[in-house]
Amino acid sequence: MSVLPELYALRSIEQFPASALSLVRRVVGGDKGDYTEVDVRSGDFRVFVDPEPPQLRDLGAARAAYMHQHPVLAHFFNGGAPNARLISDFCTRREFHRLGLYGEFFGQLGVEDQLTVVVSPLSSGCGIGVSIDRDRRNFDDRDRRLMDALQPHLTVARDNAVRFSHALSRRTRSDEPPDAAALERVTDRQREILAQLAAGATNAQIALALDISTGTVRKHVEHILRRLGLSTRTAAAVWYITASTAPEASPWTASLPALVTDGGPAGGGRRTTSGDSGDVGRAA
Repeated sequence: MSVLPELYALRSIEQFPASALSLVRRVVGGDKGDYTEVDVRSGDFRVFVDPEPPQLRDLGAARAAYMHQHPVLAHFFNGGAPNARLISDFCTRREFHRLGLYGEFFGQLGVEDQLTVVVSPLSSGCGIGVSIDRDRRNFDDRDRRLMDALQPHLTVARDNAVRFSHALSRRTRSDEPPDAAALERVTDRQREILAQLAAGATNAQIALALDISTGTVRKHVEHILRRLGLSTRTAAAVWYITASTAPEASPWTASLPALVTDGGPAGGGRRTTSGDSGDVGRAA
């Protein structure tokens, strides 16, 4: 519960992957996190990894060649429930080590297990998962419960980010934001009010946080709107976020076209999940 206000703070969809991974790693714990998107129609795959291992950029060919062996990705593509699943749910350590996916990719990154939860289902047209990696098989039931507890909130927070980005792109002419330099013209107290508005706080919540009356908050909001030439508190929140946040480059660590098909992850030759032949012997 302590992290939900941070998760639900307004942010653009470009900012969401990094913030989501930071939060999930803090709650669950892990060596690194992966935010993965798959376009169901085209099969295009992209992932943001944080922190990014220095050798990861050299493993793009291995990722493309062996991702079809990923048992959790295959599970979700075959209609599995979106709750948290581990690589170790589907294969033993020995079976995992026999995979080219491990020998050429995960093993090079020191990944022994991975816990993944679905943030956006395949039925939405864009399958999205959040994963946590560890260098040993020590995830437990508590870790799984934490991921499952975060899952619906991650889904809603991402939807909020999509809607917020859409709103940014559809601002009415009357609410066109002033120049970012206007941020220097607001008082420190007004900046505090703006930060609270950007976090989605009501007047009562702002009053409690800043130890002032709701009437004073209302007057501050009126003065802010007048000074910035905006008509609504939502417009003020949008302006504050865009004015106080530097533009961000695309966060994606890797993008691969047509990596998956309707039947699941694509790969050269036969699609197997246990080395060069056979299927993984243990599934849960």
